[in-house]
Amino acid sequence: MMFQYVKLLLYSIFLSCKVYAIPLEDSGDALNLFGLEGLSENYAIGATFIEGDIAVPLKAGRAVYIRSPKWPNGIVPFDIHASYTNDQKSVIRGAMSEIMKSTNNCIRFVERNSSTSVWLRIIPSRGCWSYMGRAKSSGPQDLSLQPTGCVYHQVALHELMHALGFIHEQTRPDRNQYVRIQTENIQSGNEHNFNIFPSTSVSTLNRPYDYGSIMHYRSDAFSSNGLPTIKVITDTDKDWESKMGRGMNLSDQDVEKLKAYYSCS
Repeated sequence: MMFQYVKLLLYSIFLSCKVYAIPLEDSGDALNLFGLEGLSENYAIGATFIEGDIAVPLKAGRAVYIRSPKWPNGIVPFDIHASYTNDQKSVIRGAMSEIMKSTNNCIRFVERNSSTSVWLRIIPSRGCWSYMGRAKSSGPQDLSLQPTGCVYHQVALHELMHALGFIHEQTRPDRNQYVRIQTENIQSGNEHNFNIFPSTSVSTLNRPYDYGSIMHYRSDAFSSNGLPTIKVITDTDKDWESKMGRGMNLSDQDVEKLKAYYSCS
């Protein structure tokens, strides 16, 4: 049987339930993207990472085929680990609430019950990471928010967006028209985190490049020397350099992409 490559929704989305092959270049633990204090390297049992915080199941150590469909009808059952404090739970629920309100409840996070077959299990593991889309066929699908370092509104939003099916903004095929990757400043061995997907495999949903996306890397992501690894190259957008990856909320384009992907009215 031949595997069909799934189209990745660029703005960070997988377009269907078909299969997409991803080369695994991270091994084991992965560096965090968020530049926050107190973070451990990302770690997941039975998985490795691409682009720093996207967990993918281990498969023969070389490549993995993953399925990343949407959550049916935009409904995401979830539970939050009991060890989080009430304040931390409030932060996580606040991120969920922003997504729900922004989409007029077209996307909904609901407490799982005994009949739930697949649910998002938010756990206090090592680091900040998530699987892509609805990646499991049964049981819990983990999303990690380390209590010291990850439980912030913007980080929870970013990881929930991965769980809804979105990849990082700067992987879109026209990326090089808007930013330049400063390879000389990237930590050795992390260059692959700046790969882009070809236009034959992804769709931009006809949305403009979004420097302000909650899914964009910081300008100093994976920097070896504190200097930028991502430089804005369009004169009209120079002010974005210090803001990329540092937003607190969904951008307008993030909301539009969510609505488009989940067919919200």
